[in-house]
Amino acid sequence: MRPLPATYRMPRDMIGYFVVLTIVVMLPVGYAALGTGLPGWLSGVILLGTLGLLLGVGLRVSRMGTVVSADGILRRGFLGDRRYAWSEIHDFHLHDNRGVTRVGPFDVTSRYVVAVHGHQQQQRRRKTLFFLDERAFSGADRFLAELQEIIQFWQQHRGQPRPTGRR
Repeated sequence: MRPLPATYRMPRDMIGYFVVLTIVVMLPVGYAALGTGLPGWLSGVILLGTLGLLLGVGLRVSRMGTVVSADGILRRGFLGDRRYAWSEIHDFHLHDNRGVTRVGPFDVTSRYVVAVHGHQQQQRRRKTLFFLDERAFSGADRFLAELQEIIQFWQQHRGQPRPTGRR
């Protein structure tokens, strides 16, 4: 396993996907804003607003991920973070999609999806651990081996109370 804390973030090739997506969205927006006879300032506002929105979404997605530490798992989501102490995790779930969604040369989705179940009633739903998938590794075998190490670490530490930060 990677040294703790182990951080799993958006794969580098997905950055290229966002660049291409931005260009694909900006071309028709730019054509519509500039080609419809709108005043120049309004066209500029539309173009800069659309570009700002796309960059904002890209920045939020780029901060998403999963951090595995000695204390538990931090799930960094689009709208917020959620920390799971090892003792709060009831189970791990591995879903095999049996395929990868590709857009051109980009793997947009992964073959494997890892989720955790919490102990509390409201946490019974699975929560996906973002970017903890085979794209961060040299192959699916290496990913599955690392996931097994994470599960073993959880099994060893799940009975321990969550640290309070006080001594």
